[in-house]
Amino acid sequence: MKCLLTLYRKVHPSYRRLGLATKLKLKLEEEAESHKVNLIYTHTEETNNHVIELNKKIGYQEVRRGPIWDEVIRVSLIKQLS
Repeated sequence: MKCLLTLYRKVHPSYRRLGLATKLKLKLEEEAESHKVNLIYTHTEETNNHVIELNKKIGYQEVRRGPIWDEVIRVSLIKQLS
């Protein structure tokens, strides 16, 4: 099994709400599949609701909620690729 961990992607505030994050995420998935990656793991802070909802909207499932390396609560999500 090949897994891809994604971290620290942001869209500049001037360009938010245009679907760019969704397009970037879907392009990442396309690239991952071309390299035979079949699982993507990502996480974000619990307070980052718009990112959590974006991920869920495109098929990511929440698998964990809690601190990882410090006291900040983070939500971990995964998506199985075909």
